[in-house]
Amino acid sequence: MKILNQAVKNILPPQKIKPSDWVEKNLKFCDGELQGSPMRLYEFQKEPLNAIIEPGVRKVVLMSSAQLLKTTIVTGASLFFLQTDPSNMVIAGTTANTVKKYKNGKYDPTIQLTPSLAKLITSKSDKTKTNDATTQETTVGTFNYFVSLNSPSTLRGLTAKRVFCDEISGVETDGDEGNPIALVSQRCESFRDSLIMMCATPLVPDDPICQEFAMSDQRYFHVPCPKCGDEQRLIWENVKFKWKVIDGGRRSIPDADTAYLECPHCKHQYSEAERVRAVSQGRWIATHPEIKDVRGYHISRLYSPVSSIRKLVQDFAEAFKNFDHMRFVNNALGEPYIDKENVEHDLALLEQLRDFDIDINNIPNDCVGVGYAIDQQLDRLECTLVGISEKNYYVLDHRSFFAVDCNKYDSPAYTELQSFINNTKLKTKNGTPLRVLQVWVDSSNGAATNTIYRFCNKKGNEIYKPIKGDGRTTIPLYKESTSGGYKFMLLNVNEGKNRIRKLLNAAMNEEEHEGKKIHFSYSLPDDAFLQYTSEKRVMKGGQLVWVKRSGSKDDRNEMLDTLNYCLISFEYMLNKLGTDAYKKLRKYNTNVAKAKYSEETQISESPSEHVPVRKQRKRRMGSGRNWFNE
Repeated sequence: MKILNQAVKNILPPQKIKPSDWVEKNLKFCDGELQGSPMRLYEFQKEPLNAIIEPGVRKVVLMSSAQLLKTTIVTGASLFFLQTDPSNMVIAGTTANTVKKYKNGKYDPTIQLTPSLAKLITSKSDKTKTNDATTQETTVGTFNYFVSLNSPSTLRGLTAKRVFCDEISGVETDGDEGNPIALVSQRCESFRDSLIMMCATPLVPDDPICQEFAMSDQRYFHVPCPKCGDEQRLIWENVKFKWKVIDGGRRSIPDADTAYLECPHCKHQYSEAERVRAVSQGRWIATHPEIKDVRGYHISRLYSPVSSIRKLVQDFAEAFKNFDHMRFVNNALGEPYIDKENVEHDLALLEQLRDFDIDINNIPNDCVGVGYAIDQQLDRLECTLVGISEKNYYVLDHRSFFAVDCNKYDSPAYTELQSFINNTKLKTKNGTPLRVLQVWVDSSNGAATNTIYRFCNKKGNEIYKPIKGDGRTTIPLYKESTSGGYKFMLLNVNEGKNRIRKLLNAAMNEEEHEGKKIHFSYSLPDDAFLQYTSEKRVMKGGQLVWVKRSGSKDDRNEMLDTLNYCLISFEYMLNKLGTDAYKKLRKYNTNVAKAKYSEETQISESPSEHVPVRKQRKRRMGSGRNWFNE
C-alpha cells in the first residue's frame, strides 16, 4: 500500500499553485540586505507574476522605475516554469555583458539557493551535457538560452516556448539584421500556449518598451485614499513641496523637508504609514480592458514601500541641480523622457530669424572675434563664419568652394578658400578690426584625411586646425589628439548639437536664456534652417545621439556641422585665453585699430620729402609666443 501511495504521487499532475505563492514558498533573495531570506513580494508584484498562467495571455509587458518590479518578476516567472512546466526558454538582454551579469548575479545564484531547482540543472563537469555562458541544459532535456538582443544573429535557429526579455529600451530596432525584438518573439510562434515577457525602464517615448506597453491593456496600480477612499494613481503631479534658495540666492531647488503626497480629491496629506498601507490595499486597473492577450503593467517609485516621498523629492532636487532631469523621470517615475530639444519648428517661422542688419560686411560692434569652420565634401568645401561676443553668437556667412575632387591636395578649392580667408578684412560696423581666432577643418572623410592634415600644416596656416567629430556622448567637448604624426582636435559633436538646439529653441521662443543668444544673417543660403534642423535626437545603445531625420544620406546637414565646429572652437579659444578672455580680445582689437590709425595718420601728415615710417613688426601666428599665448 505504501508503494502504491508513492506511485500515485508521481503519476498525479502537480498541484496547481499561483506563481506568486510558489515564489514566496520556494525562492530566496540572492543578494542585498535580505540575501538568503525567503522572497516576499509586494502587493503590486503579485498580479503581473500570476498573469503568466492566465488563459489567453500571450505577452506580459512590465514598464517601471528602476529596482522595483522587473527583475524579480522575470526571475520568478522563468524559475516557476523551470520547475512546474519545463520547456525551452530564451532569456535575452540588451548586450552580452548585461545577460552575463544577470545570469551570474541573479539567475544562477537564485537556483543554487533553491535545492529543488538546483537538481534540475546539469553539471558543468558533465561532458555529455551543455552548460556554459549561453546555453544551459536541464536534467529533463530542455534548454535555457541566454542571448544578446544587440546580436540578432544569435537568435536565429532557436526554438523556445517561453521568452523573457530584460531592459529592451536600449535595443536598436532598426539595425541591418532586423528588429531583434521581433526576431526573438518569433522563437515561440510554433507554440499555441507560448509566453513572452518584456520589461524595461523607459527612456524616450518611441523606445521599444513604450511601444510594447502602448499595445497592451495598460494597467496602472490604484490605491484607496486613507481619508475619502477614492481609488487613485500615485503620480508626481500630486507630490507637493516648497523651494529653497541655494548658491547665495542665484538658484532654487526643491526642499525635501516640506514634501508630501496629496489626494487630488479631498486634498488629504498622506503620511508615510498611510501611503505604505494604501499600497498594500491597492489593485491593478486596465485602461484598455478590451485587449485580452497582452497585459501591460506600469508602476513608479511613488509606490515603493522601502522608499519615501521625502527621498523621492531629494532625488528630484539633485537631478534639478545637476540638470539631469531625464535620469529622474526614467529611473524614479518610470516614465519616458520627452526631449524638449527635439521639437520640430515651422520652417516659415524659422526663416523669420534672419537678421537684415548683419552680414560679413556689417558685423555688430559688440563682436570681439570670429572663427571659420570648413566641412570637406568630394566636390566642394563648405565654409561658415561666426562671430562671438559676451552675450551673442553671430552666424555671419556661409559659402561653398567647388572643385572636381576635393580629396586631392592640389584641388583649386583649397587655394580659393585660403585666398578668401586671408584677403577678407573683417571689422565691426564702427571700424574695429576683428581677429580670426581659429579655422577648423573637418578631417573625418577618410579619403581626404591626409589632404586636410597637409593643408592645415602648410606654412602660413598656423591658425588652421584639423578636427574630427566623435559620436560618443561621454567624451569631453573637445580633446587634442594625434594621428600619423599630425595633431588634430577630437570633438563631441552630440554635445555640440545639444547646445545648438537649445540656442535655436530659445531664439524661437523668445525666452530668457542663460548664456548667449544666436543671431542669423539674412545672407545665409536659402536652405540654412532646413540644414540646421535636419537632425533629431534618438536613443541608441542607451545614449541620446543626433541622426538625420529622414535617414537619407542625400539630405544635407553641412551647415549644422560647420556651425557646431565654430561654436566648439570658441569654447576652446576662451578656455585657452583663460580669465578675462573677452577683455583680452577687446584689448587686442583696440591695439590693432590704434596701430592702423597711427600708421595712416603718419602717412597723411608727412611733408613732401620722404620721411621713413617705422612699420609695425608683424607677429608670427605660430605655436610659439604670440598674442594668443601671451
